[in-house]
Amino acid sequence: MNDKSTQDNVIRETPYYERLQSTYRDHVNFTRYFAILKRIARRDPFIEKLEKNQGKELVYLGRRIFTLQDEFVTNYLKFLDDESNVDQWERFFERYSKHIFDIYQEFVGDVSANIAIFEIANRKLLRDIITTKVIAEPLERKILISERFGAVINQLFNYIRNSLTRRTVVVDNIIVDSYENIPFVPNAGHVETLRIMAPSFLRRGLPEPVFTAIMKGLVRLYYTDEMKKILDVINVLPSLSRKSLSRVFRARFFFPENESLDLIVDALQVRGRKLLSDISAKKRGITESMQNIRRKIAETTNIMSDSLINLAEDFSTEEAIENMVKRLHRTVIGNAYDLKILKWEYQECLEKENNVKEAMGYTPAHIAGFITRNEWDPYIMLVLHRSGKVDDGQLQFVIREAVNDIRNDTASQQTMNQYRMPALLSQKYDCSQIMLKYERIINEIIAPLVKCIMLEELVDYYPRLSDITTTEGIRFLGEEALAARVSIIEKDVDITPAEMPPPDAGTTRYRNMVSVLVYDIRGSTFMGAKLKNAEKESAIRSLFQESMLYVAEKYGGIPVKDTGDGGVIFFAKNHYDIKAEKTLHPEPGNMLPAVRCAIEMVQEAKLFVQRNIHRYHDWFREAEEREIDFEGATYARLPPSYQSIFQVGIGIASGHYPREVYLEKNAFGENDLTGMLVREANLYSTVKVKGKSTVICDDATIYNTLLNIDRFSFLSDAGLRIDPVQLNIQQGLEYWIRQRTTRKGFILDLHKIFVAQFGREMADSERLKIVLDDSDIVIDESSDIRLEKAERTKLLFEVYAEATR
Repeated sequence: MNDKSTQDNVIRETPYYERLQSTYRDHVNFTRYFAILKRIARRDPFIEKLEKNQGKELVYLGRRIFTLQDEFVTNYLKFLDDESNVDQWERFFERYSKHIFDIYQEFVGDVSANIAIFEIANRKLLRDIITTKVIAEPLERKILISERFGAVINQLFNYIRNSLTRRTVVVDNIIVDSYENIPFVPNAGHVETLRIMAPSFLRRGLPEPVFTAIMKGLVRLYYTDEMKKILDVINVLPSLSRKSLSRVFRARFFFPENESLDLIVDALQVRGRKLLSDISAKKRGITESMQNIRRKIAETTNIMSDSLINLAEDFSTEEAIENMVKRLHRTVIGNAYDLKILKWEYQECLEKENNVKEAMGYTPAHIAGFITRNEWDPYIMLVLHRSGKVDDGQLQFVIREAVNDIRNDTASQQTMNQYRMPALLSQKYDCSQIMLKYERIINEIIAPLVKCIMLEELVDYYPRLSDITTTEGIRFLGEEALAARVSIIEKDVDITPAEMPPPDAGTTRYRNMVSVLVYDIRGSTFMGAKLKNAEKESAIRSLFQESMLYVAEKYGGIPVKDTGDGGVIFFAKNHYDIKAEKTLHPEPGNMLPAVRCAIEMVQEAKLFVQRNIHRYHDWFREAEEREIDFEGATYARLPPSYQSIFQVGIGIASGHYPREVYLEKNAFGENDLTGMLVREANLYSTVKVKGKSTVICDDATIYNTLLNIDRFSFLSDAGLRIDPVQLNIQQGLEYWIRQRTTRKGFILDLHKIFVAQFGREMADSERLKIVLDDSDIVIDESSDIRLEKAERTKLLFEVYAEATR
């Protein structure tokens, strides 16, 4: 797999991308509605596509579609107002239908699934348009518009589908079984929708109020299967909280009675006791680690306090005391950061514990509050469960109550009189005949209506008629369009889908790793030559090393080796236990701390010069070159050779333990690292860029970071990030696609870190080497530079904290 394919797969696996997927593919509602659609609809290529994508279908509609459909609705409503203008309407319709046919035909091509996608997206758009135009119309007018408008739309699309059979296998089950059976009702609540469709109910033998009354009685019976599923899910929940329980109930159709709610309360008690036991064990481990750190702080402080007293008694140089003070400062600060992180973890445990205890205290009334009751859910339940039986006496009572409500509706009364039976004391109805009519309405009206609702829930068109598409929405749409996972009708956006690699399960290997950071102090040889004083050189170097180690320990790094002119730092998830010598077996994890550490080390190196530049006169007073006046000097005015003394080169290599790096005690009883990662990080640290410190990481480090952060964007020749909300959706899409296709790296937005592709690491049997991008220059381990070509093994990235163009 090549570099781009690997990056594309990593991007697809990132938490950020998965969150966008969950939001805009709407996984919760997709899971909820798609499972139902599969059960009640005939097999169709569109259903097969949804099943493959496991998310809502996203459709981009061009501007001409919006214009055409708005004109269509406007002109047809005018025609209904004055049907004498039939010639004008027919001329418009002929022109409109030709444009729609051409667009429909071009989009569908030879892909059968595109038939349903085109019609659902356009019907959803038409429904939104017509809703805005008839919202204030009286009920009788809405009934007329719904029935007439539905007939025209069905006639048009049916004609187009029949015409397409000459070149395409047309499978239109999903459309025929839904839209073509019912009026085209504007967006409305279920009460108004059923009122608009009341004439259809009456034509099939039941007034709408009677049907609704029977439906309410039956729907209470349909929850047993979902109840069992909910209990099974609760028994394996990794956490109990309002959020987790809300997710459980949102994904299901559930209308429980009190006995069922009691069973859920009991299940929460059982699961809660198990989770509390696990949390208590984790709290004990964290408490023990914090006690060890506090003990270590006290011991270290006492030892260093004695050392400071000795240095004061035998005073020789300021640097020796300053080094000891900085070492004490570093040690305390490093332990303080460890304590801070452990306290965060302990607080998380307390929050989880409180959430569990809260859930264990829920009553049936609390559980009922979590249950999502979408207004169309009862109708979906009716379509799913056809075997419900109602006691005849109860049904007679329900019917009489409903008939009483329609006593002023002559047509409805006449219909119900057909079912009246002789009775002595009260009215009685032929329930068997009424239930036959009820089943007919379920089959011919409710089932098609439910299918329409679910189809339009499973397809989202963009740009939305009323909603503003967010920055993240535009970005996700651009990502998916580039990957050919958006259906584009009328291409007024410059999108050339890129060939995306198949999913690679291997990219998950980057999610948890260990890292080796090697830093090299620039100009140390020059400094030694100018000082000509080994004692002073050692004191100054130690002072600088304390600044570096302070940053490393702040981010959980484990100092392993002082190389004299640099150092080796190790990063692992369980750094507390390794530093406390509880274990020498590192646990892999998120290596973002290594990247952030490297950035801050560069910043700390610059601050070191700024804090100590006033001392250069003393430090370098024995230098032979007396032409430099350090009094009042600033960093910018220093000669380049002096500017580079405290610049650093940092290399980070990440991989897997113990195959690529191994931690053990050496012959002196100290921690030591061996393995390929040490060798690679050391090579990266030798990369020099004139006039600045450098941080070079391998691809594994960057991919691990992307797989463990909440947000990132692309670093691209198309420019730094702007807010696409300031653009229209077309411009925003084109912007994100340019960012994606011309990317040369990434921006870790929340941390303001820039990552730019730098070159490639090559390897052969004899040496490692770095090949710079766009050249054949090779830097090998001996720092020799020559021209050579070799086979790529790793991508390398430069990491920095300031944006450059």
